[in-house]
Amino acid sequence: MTVTLKDKITALINAEDKKNPLTDEQLAVQLSILRETVTGVRKELKIPNSRTRKREIVKTVVSKIMAEKPDISIGGLVNKLEESGICISRTYVTELINELKDMQKENTEKSSEKQKNNIFSKLIGYDGSLLKNIKQGQAAILYPPLGLPTLIVGESGTGKTLFAEYMYKYAVDQKVLKENAPFMLFNCADYSDNPQLLVSILYGYKKGAFTGADKDTEGIVEKADNGMLFLDEIHRLPPKGQEMLFSILDRGKFRRMGEVEVERTTHIYFIGATTENIESSLLLTFRRIPMIIELPTLEDRSLHEKIKLIHGFFQQEANRINYKILVKAKIMEAFVFKKYSGNIGQLKSEIQVTCANAYVDKINNKREEIYIGFNEVLYQKFFYDINTQKNTIRFNDALFIPNDDEIEDSMLAVKNQYSLPRDIYETIENKYYELKKNNVNVEETEKIIWDFLLGYFNKISLDSQDKNLSSLDDLKYLFDSSIIQLLKDFKDLVKNIYPDRKINEKVLIYLAIHLEEAVKRIKFNQEIMNPNLIYIKENFTDEFDLAGKLAQKLAQSKSIEVPEGETGFIAIYIHELLKLPDKKNRIAIITISHGKVASEMINVVKKMLNVDFPIAIDMPLDVNPIKIFEQVVEVAKSLNADEGILFFVDMGSLVTIGEIVHSRTGIQTRTIDRVDLISVIEAVRKADASEESLDNIYYDIINSKHDYSLVTVENSNKPPAFVSMCLTGHGVALTIKDTLARYYAKVKIIPMSIMDDNVKEKIDNIKHQYNIIAVVGTINPKIKGLNFIPYDNDFGKDKRMFLDYLLQENNGGLMHTLIKKEFILLEVECTSKKEIINMLGKLLFNKGFVKFEYIDSVSGREKMSSTYFRNAVALPHGLPSFVSKSIIVFARLKKKVVWDKNGNEAQLICLPAIKSEDVDAVNKLFRILKQKEKVDKLLHVQQQQEFLEELSNIYE
Repeated sequence: MTVTLKDKITALINAEDKKNPLTDEQLAVQLSILRETVTGVRKELKIPNSRTRKREIVKTVVSKIMAEKPDISIGGLVNKLEESGICISRTYVTELINELKDMQKENTEKSSEKQKNNIFSKLIGYDGSLLKNIKQGQAAILYPPLGLPTLIVGESGTGKTLFAEYMYKYAVDQKVLKENAPFMLFNCADYSDNPQLLVSILYGYKKGAFTGADKDTEGIVEKADNGMLFLDEIHRLPPKGQEMLFSILDRGKFRRMGEVEVERTTHIYFIGATTENIESSLLLTFRRIPMIIELPTLEDRSLHEKIKLIHGFFQQEANRINYKILVKAKIMEAFVFKKYSGNIGQLKSEIQVTCANAYVDKINNKREEIYIGFNEVLYQKFFYDINTQKNTIRFNDALFIPNDDEIEDSMLAVKNQYSLPRDIYETIENKYYELKKNNVNVEETEKIIWDFLLGYFNKISLDSQDKNLSSLDDLKYLFDSSIIQLLKDFKDLVKNIYPDRKINEKVLIYLAIHLEEAVKRIKFNQEIMNPNLIYIKENFTDEFDLAGKLAQKLAQSKSIEVPEGETGFIAIYIHELLKLPDKKNRIAIITISHGKVASEMINVVKKMLNVDFPIAIDMPLDVNPIKIFEQVVEVAKSLNADEGILFFVDMGSLVTIGEIVHSRTGIQTRTIDRVDLISVIEAVRKADASEESLDNIYYDIINSKHDYSLVTVENSNKPPAFVSMCLTGHGVALTIKDTLARYYAKVKIIPMSIMDDNVKEKIDNIKHQYNIIAVVGTINPKIKGLNFIPYDNDFGKDKRMFLDYLLQENNGGLMHTLIKKEFILLEVECTSKKEIINMLGKLLFNKGFVKFEYIDSVSGREKMSSTYFRNAVALPHGLPSFVSKSIIVFARLKKKVVWDKNGNEAQLICLPAIKSEDVDAVNKLFRILKQKEKVDKLLHVQQQQEFLEELSNIYE
């Protein structure tokens, strides 16, 4: 039998040392052939290269070592690998660990996505106040063989029955119960004054068991066999019934009432519910039930959840009575801040009563919709006890349209949604090893990590303006209650020590989250790395002492030993807790120069302006610029500059630093070269004392460095144009035109001569058709209101920046302000014109762009004549007098709908809600929609951003 080359290569690879696999070069030597031949055959056999083969083996070994010793250091891991015969570098190991972490993160995200698709995710509060309850419910259902008997405890109206129903749905979804398995609900309170009747209905009875028992009858328990039994108000179950219930739960056996010898078998998942306190004497017997789920009251739920519930109930009413419901902002606010002793049930009932009263008003006034306004606040008694003292949320009017199943939070305008912070330990470790990988020295590493920590804690301080979670109590369903209580006690201690100091309680929320993570790490012996511990102890003495006391209490509470590094982290939180409110540094300013010029310059700026946020980075002449670039990128990541970074540099390769930082981090940047002290002082002053944007500061500084100034460009819908000007209008003017055309292909460039007798008149004539951005030339025509940029042979980047800025001010006219990504709706599932108009009208009204009457004016316009345009486009529109703010909405339907009596079908709906003064802005849009090939492009793009870009390209 002939042995082929493929067989030989396969045999050698199969026999190789898996920890040190053969390279293609080694295989080639053994077989006396070219390496390229080995590579080709190996690829044909679909065998990975030696590095990949080794990586999988190493990954397996590393995973095993880390599972046994989760706190092992990189160096320790390298040593362990060497002991097992695997020789690799620290960098290689670090890469592998990061890869394993990414895999773990991906698996966690997939698990999270799976949780989102879980049946419980339909419950409002599934990821908030009900999170713990849902985990308990899932555990109770999945526990073999028949789940854990469960008792749901909660006040009246908290949703106990609904939660039990979702546990049943979850059991069916998880294939624990069959799809048609019974769900038997029985309320013990219904028969509580007749215990004998209650027991007989529940467990069944034998013929002759009591007067009137004329035949054998099965009870609810038997009907629930192989399904779920839910007993509400279980504390009303009489002693005999309790005894029989626990016989079922313990042994799966019971007897019908009147039976003595026969013992029946049943297999049920059991849930009980009660409004009684679990510590009540009425529930002594039921404490034997292993799983206790205590549902939160409506008062204990977050405002966000409460608002979603209110929206949901109004939407249900709109669907039920098949009328539009308009709810004024004041009513929304009243429902949100009212206290409900009857919880969700009372809330739902009061919304129904409100809608019923408003429905009567609708009939009396012959309205088309139900209007719930200020009268309801005056006449409904259940609004008398509302409390809006803590209200920092702005409410808008809300519109609910029948058959719209979507529950929106459209009336809630919250800019800073609360989110749990990332694990700070992991972030510091990743940053530390990344800096080590880039050969940043220890001193610089500590400085960068310290800057990051300052930015992190500054963000906590700024986020404290967010009121979505405002106290430790808001975390009680998410985190360890003992940690919450520990921090409450600590807050009292701090207040006693600093009676005049205002405590930033939002920091305590972050600290609670941090401590829970810290306890986990300590218990799993994971290393807590704090490179700045010495600095913290020296500079935050009082905070470190307080942190020590808190750490001691934590250690006692959790029976752990808190390392000093963790105490250091706690000290920074305490520093932030006590810090006086500080102004937000919206814009960061970083000066970079060769030698030590940057440090000296920034020291002067800090002393003169009494600020501390400008940063200096010195670049030694003998250091590779790439190292400095990496350092600057890390510094940029650590800053909390929401509106970007302004770089000042001196010369050379540093002028590209802004572009590098932007491409690596996504942070907006601007760079000014040939740095001077006056420019830096002016920029720092503006960033510190004014609300000017990054671009405005940047262009102001650039402008001040030159001997010409700019005037504001008029915001116009006309296409932009440059005028290129010289003495004759031919020679240099044409050169300027060619130069500008290379950079501004979409801008009209018009050559002119300064010698024309009627230059000003010609300019005025051009203005009728174009918006003139600037004159670029060798001679200034000195026309009032017209920008002039001098042209020379070195038409540098700084002058083009002026033109960029002026074009940005022009911004393509009103059209760009009228079309926004969030108002482009793709693949909309609507089946009629009425449904489309209602949907778009609701969107515009709830977002504050139109008044309520606008929707009726659109419908009224449709009755007058068809608004079908052409090319499957329809242009419904209403009266400008009902428009508050101009906007254009696009809705691309999944399927065409018949738009008028002529049978025209529309798929792209364009609704321009335009004020009278903005009507001219849409004329060109209409001209575009006449062109079939351009509409076809809009009908086939996949994403909103693509649609927006395509529209912009067409318009330009």
